[in-house]
Amino acid sequence: MKIAEALLLRKHLAQKVKQLEVVKLQGDQGLFQVQFQRKPVSTNTNEVLDEIAAQVPKVSMKEFTKEYDLYASELRKIDTALQQANWKYDIEYNQPADIR
Repeated sequence: MKIAEALLLRKHLAQKVKQLEVVKLQGDQGLFQVQFQRKPVSTNTNEVLDEIAAQVPKVSMKEFTKEYDLYASELRKIDTALQQANWKYDIEYNQPADIR
């Protein structure tokens, strides 16, 4: 892999980790939203019953954590490889004195 490709991949992984981190920090509150809807239902016997419907997204914290950990792990690996390349190679560049 070329260093430019690795830098691009690192940027992508960092963005994905940042995106997933927001939900991970919220825990179960970030993954689940329980919504109840209550409707009165009449029966033939003049009984009044309530029908309750709940909607819960089908994402578990375990599945979410697995995806987050995958991206975070790959980000650490690409960072390590880039740091190794940084110590291995020097580039020639003369920085102007007025740029600090």
